[in-house]
Amino acid sequence: MLFRVPAARMSAGLAMCLAGPVLAQAPLAPPPGLGAVQATPTPQQLDLPKPDPATAAPRIRVEADAAVPTAPCPLANYDIQVQIRSIDFVGPSVLSEGGQPSPTPLAPEIRTLLADIASATPPGSQPVKIVCDIRDKAAARLRAAGYVASVQIPPQRIEDGALRLEVVTAKIVEVRVRGDAGPYRDVLAARIEQLKALTPLNERDAERVLLLAGDIPGLDVQLALRPANAQPGEVIGELTVVYKRFSLLANVQNYGSRQLGRETGYVRGELYGLTGAADVTYVGASSTFDFQEQIVAQAGHIMGLGSSGTTLAGSFTYAWSRPDVGELDLRSQSLIGGIELRMPITRSVNNNASMSGGFELIEQRTRVHANGSSSPLNRDKLRVAFLRMEASAGERRPDGADKWFLRGEVEVRQGLNVLKASRRAETKGGYTPSRFEGDPQASVVRGELDGIVGLGPIFSLYAGARAQYSSGPLLNFEEYSLGNLTFGRGYDPGANSADRAVAVRIEPRAKIFQSSEVRTDLFGFYDLVYIRNLDSNAIENRRTLDSFGGGLRIGWANRLLAEITYARPRDKALLIPGAKRAPDRLLLSITGQFSPTVK
Repeated sequence: MLFRVPAARMSAGLAMCLAGPVLAQAPLAPPPGLGAVQATPTPQQLDLPKPDPATAAPRIRVEADAAVPTAPCPLANYDIQVQIRSIDFVGPSVLSEGGQPSPTPLAPEIRTLLADIASATPPGSQPVKIVCDIRDKAAARLRAAGYVASVQIPPQRIEDGALRLEVVTAKIVEVRVRGDAGPYRDVLAARIEQLKALTPLNERDAERVLLLAGDIPGLDVQLALRPANAQPGEVIGELTVVYKRFSLLANVQNYGSRQLGRETGYVRGELYGLTGAADVTYVGASSTFDFQEQIVAQAGHIMGLGSSGTTLAGSFTYAWSRPDVGELDLRSQSLIGGIELRMPITRSVNNNASMSGGFELIEQRTRVHANGSSSPLNRDKLRVAFLRMEASAGERRPDGADKWFLRGEVEVRQGLNVLKASRRAETKGGYTPSRFEGDPQASVVRGELDGIVGLGPIFSLYAGARAQYSSGPLLNFEEYSLGNLTFGRGYDPGANSADRAVAVRIEPRAKIFQSSEVRTDLFGFYDLVYIRNLDSNAIENRRTLDSFGGGLRIGWANRLLAEITYARPRDKALLIPGAKRAPDRLLLSITGQFSPTVK
């Protein structure tokens, strides 16, 4: 048996940079007279990609035959008739103190699983090979339930129709570690004890333990099982460990707006095992190419709690923005501090679910500069508690492509009146809120749904949806923002935003080349976003904006991912006098990753 879990999920990190790159922009709603000026960063500007090793589909290969082999049928060529009236499943026989073989007790869950096999046996006399058919049926049922086990036919005389079959279930009695786990030795030792405690050994339980071990930042584990040549069912695990000390991720793209810079670059460094508590410490930064319009810095730490896969994360982001809007000199500063507790509910190869909750402290401030001095414009101070549920399920083809995949997420956010949070329509120190009717204590529900269906070895179809519902008008930061970084490709990031929104995307894909090192895909897309604002004087209300286009994705050696997209918007971004249809865009994103390993 072989289990393999990769530590560095390159495809997930690269996809994060392509699907949610570094910067976005949203229209500010300043006091009358200033117009629709882009100044304050939206969540997409500030929410730089964070480490998330559990996002990618795990690659685990299981070969159980070597651990508990099944012998060929010894009765296939015998022309003997038997009548089976009852079947007794027992554990393997061992020598008793008197030197006589004695069957060992069978685990209750195994006995329950096999209980109804006897009733399904045909009545009357049957060829003796039916014994092998019963054996194989029991083995198939155990296999389907995930147990690493074999069913054997011990020497016996079938008298009065009573058949006895021995069920040999696997148990890991020893684990030999090859490689250096670095600072994760104690964490890995706890995972090994979890594996040894699995009696009887079930692949799904072992997969969960190994997946959680593979989720440890910087750790790659591979487990192979072989017979111990001692008691029946006893196996030895050979655990190969590869540890990465650090990783570097970089991205460049031209998804931005003219006001806040078309081209941006992002770099993030991750240090693994600083405390030895299944942790990753990271720092990152994003900037426009000329270092003028916007700079964003991030730092954070994620650590494991216990051996169940629960993690505690803290993050901090700070941004400086100075949009290019002609003579008007607007300068903004934004801060986000957050803490999040995440707990896996289900962790397996094909099905995963998790729950997380946390708190965010958000502050954004904009000032108008002129003649060497400045005056206040907008200030929002949000304190938000959130609860998030995420689940995914899927099945892969033998070549690793998705046969089908489905992922869903629901997040509930509640603004709190704590820690000097803004109040509705509050004006203090010359500052006004970004939206005068925006409620800092509003309730927001967000949902995401993504699905992929494989249509053969070449074609596949992706469909996605996003939705947001709010209890009332929101401040800028909590609004749903459309554009290149979310749904609505072709529109400038944050070109429009809303309190409530529904967005959908359809993306047919075609694999045009694949080798061991390189994969190239063609894709087309159609995006549609419906927005609704709840302000009493809202102009951007009950609108639908859509776009279409296509492009090319190229991945190389799990280290480099490039995407080039042509996008054609079909609508005006804003309903303001003189506005024209948003221009066509040619979008480019290139992401690379480097991570040395220690074996």
